[in-house]
Amino acid sequence: MKPFIRMRKVLLYLTFLSFVFAKEPYAYLYLLPFDNIQNDPAVEWIATGLSDMAREEMKNIYGVRIKTKEDLETIMNDRSLMLKQPRGSRNLLVLGKYNRQLDKVHVTIQVIDVANWEELAKSQLTEVYTQVPALNKAVGSSVHQMVKPFLPTQPKVAISPFPKYTEKTVVKKRSPVSIQAEKVASSLDQQIAELESSMEFLLGAKARDRERPKKDISRFDSGEWTMDFDVDRKMEENPENAGNTQLLSGVLDQLLTNPYEVELQRPEFDYHEDDELYMTVRFPVIYRLKDKILKDMLSGLPYTGIEQDGTLTIFYFDRTKFNFPKHHVDAIKSGSYRIIPVMRIFDKNRNTLILVADTPEEYWHSRNSNKVLYIPQHQFSPLIDFSVGGWSIQVAMETVEIQAVYEFILPVSELESLSNVSLKFINETDLKTFLDPIL
Repeated sequence: MKPFIRMRKVLLYLTFLSFVFAKEPYAYLYLLPFDNIQNDPAVEWIATGLSDMAREEMKNIYGVRIKTKEDLETIMNDRSLMLKQPRGSRNLLVLGKYNRQLDKVHVTIQVIDVANWEELAKSQLTEVYTQVPALNKAVGSSVHQMVKPFLPTQPKVAISPFPKYTEKTVVKKRSPVSIQAEKVASSLDQQIAELESSMEFLLGAKARDRERPKKDISRFDSGEWTMDFDVDRKMEENPENAGNTQLLSGVLDQLLTNPYEVELQRPEFDYHEDDELYMTVRFPVIYRLKDKILKDMLSGLPYTGIEQDGTLTIFYFDRTKFNFPKHHVDAIKSGSYRIIPVMRIFDKNRNTLILVADTPEEYWHSRNSNKVLYIPQHQFSPLIDFSVGGWSIQVAMETVEIQAVYEFILPVSELESLSNVSLKFINETDLKTFLDPIL
């Protein structure tokens, strides 16, 4: 009987230890780059940024283990690995997709249970394209809220009934001699400053205006360096950079408003062997950056740095040599410089017969018209891009030619009415205002 009682005690003890030392459950979160469902190259860079924001939001949450695409492939190939995870753990897959329509980005997020591939939560977000920080924050918060019900509960910390032990703070007494010496040195510094200020006033260098905001000056006091600063004061422009800034401003004016050279070529006509009443019309167009702009960048501007990789050239400008004009910085940050080529083909009376809008926007590809032959295309891509930070501006330029061919079918009877072709770049934000009256 005694061996049985002893064995029972051992089993109870082992059971107790298993509860005490059992691993806590985790939420394994598989974050994949968001899917650009329209394959729009203009917003491709957002894909990793959205998943990175979700990762930053979740990485410090209790019980969450962030996993990658490779981890997901591993566990999908061998689902028995889930059995080796701590009891009560969950495997959650975050799937995201997005698309841009006009100035809005639409994001859809799903949370999937990897164990049975069941959808646990779904969310849809819309944000202005230029407000990327707000978009990232909204995505991170949405992922957190959807995953929150499936996260392990953080155990409560037991509060000890005993008071905390605190060591008595020992205050070191300073020698009266050192205190007096510091006062004397401080007084001398003040007297010297007053003397210099008085001399500058007498010489006409500057007035002693005590209401004028002081510059941020570091000083040594009681064994440490300190500085008072004004958080509302903006970065001051360096007057010595005025010449370089004027050159940069002139070049940026061209880059942001009219950087392209366009070559319109004569149309080509193909008869249809199976139908003599119709013809295929092709309008070849060549887009390229203006040669003069690149030459001015290379020879006329004292850029801070340059990188070249084949046809791609990246220029760097920083505040050591340039002051950044505010209207240029605002245009780059807002993306208002982005332009769309629009081709119009007129009859002899300058009536628009055919309209070609070369844009990646899905919205314009879904439109149609009863007034003109409307042809949405996507053959043009920007050959120049900008990025701006607090310290530098980067300009990336690609010296290649885009050879576009705009093709459409017309009745032979209407060909004689074609008289003139025009191609104009329209700001992306103004495209709707420009096209709506024509369509």
